[in-house]
Amino acid sequence: MKDLISNALTRLLMAMTLLFAISTPLHADVEIQELSKVFDKFTVGGEINLFYRYDSNPWFGTELSSINPEFDADTHTSYGETFSRIRFTATKDIGWAELSGQFAPFFAETIGQDFYGTYDNEQEIGIDQAWIKFAKIGGTPLDLTLGRQEIKVEKWFVVADGEDQGVANWLYYHSSFPLAVKLDGDFGAVKGSIFYAEAGDYVKDWTDLFAGGPETDVTLAGVNLHWDINEKMFVYGGVFSKNEDDAASGGVGNEDDTTAFDIGVDVTMGGLQLEGEYVHEIGDTGIAGDEDRDANAYFASATYRFATPLAPYVRGMYIFFSGDDPTTDDNEEYDPMFFDFQSWNHWVIGELVGEAQLPNQNKNDFIMEAGFSPMEPMTISLMYIKHTLEEKETSAYGPVSSHDWASEWNLFIDWPIGDHLFASTCLGIVNPDDAAKEVFGNDDAFFAQLFLNFSF
Repeated sequence: MKDLISNALTRLLMAMTLLFAISTPLHADVEIQELSKVFDKFTVGGEINLFYRYDSNPWFGTELSSINPEFDADTHTSYGETFSRIRFTATKDIGWAELSGQFAPFFAETIGQDFYGTYDNEQEIGIDQAWIKFAKIGGTPLDLTLGRQEIKVEKWFVVADGEDQGVANWLYYHSSFPLAVKLDGDFGAVKGSIFYAEAGDYVKDWTDLFAGGPETDVTLAGVNLHWDINEKMFVYGGVFSKNEDDAASGGVGNEDDTTAFDIGVDVTMGGLQLEGEYVHEIGDTGIAGDEDRDANAYFASATYRFATPLAPYVRGMYIFFSGDDPTTDDNEEYDPMFFDFQSWNHWVIGELVGEAQLPNQNKNDFIMEAGFSPMEPMTISLMYIKHTLEEKETSAYGPVSSHDWASEWNLFIDWPIGDHLFASTCLGIVNPDDAAKEVFGNDDAFFAQLFLNFSF
């Protein structure tokens, strides 16, 4: 514990020293004027992220060594994470297109032993971005991007994460595809993208990390269309196809050649915002006797923001991921595809249950949230999440006798402090329900975490 705090403080001081050494007060990337003779513009920017977390009974009383035999933690854990990256971006008008490129290395580490049962004092150095972009090709609204890049489609429900980060499961900010070709078109109210990408180490869900590690040789192709009907309403939809090798070819799971059909809508009426998205999947699971996939997922959300002092809001959300019905010939288990974090508790639902226990399949989550701003721009919010299993007979932990998994309470304080610093803290309590008690234990879980982001 002492070494963990010492390491975290050392990194905090290094981050603050770096930030105070920067003369510009802007949050955006810093422009390097001396390189204007070669490029039209050259900028340098980056970020440093620090995270600390304490957990009591994260597996409801089961020791971490029972989750992963390589670890020796008991029912209480504390650990830290760091994630840093720096971006070098250059632009040049070459006549027939606006040429730009970016190179961005990153460093990530887990300090101590995380509660996931995955990493113990490990580090990773890699390349986050390495791409070139030809914008407004020939005076058209078409942009072509080649190389290692992010592909984050709409609200990240289906496509966003292209590679496992290797360490630091909470500060999971490295998500680029190692090799991708993407063509974007902006035609005003209508926008579209078409792409082909090769994923890096692919993790479909958290259970892959326990089953032998990430998979290789996974590819993705897709097309997405977006229509802004007016300033307060838009719809989008796409088709995305994943090709995944089976275990005999280096994977850890089944073949999972999946095609996902996606449609979503976002409508704002005064203080009310309505959001929804539906995904239907077909394909080949690679499971003998249960090959054909017929799966669904969707979410529906309503948020109301009151135009009163303290800016209070309330939000309700329901998220559904189908599970395999053992009485049918098809496999109804939803394939999470390439989902990623979108914001607090989006898609990784619950700061404990969604983080480690239940992947985005065979799961239903009901969320109620309320918040306010005691002072600008701080936000305080309280979130309640009811986690249930869609099919209790085919859960990730084997058959259980109940659909009810757990009830989770999260209290957040989010505070953007100036242009460079963002701070967030969260306290949480999770009460296991019948299914979780059957798998792990009867102890309530508690956690506390602190997150700091320095951007320049």
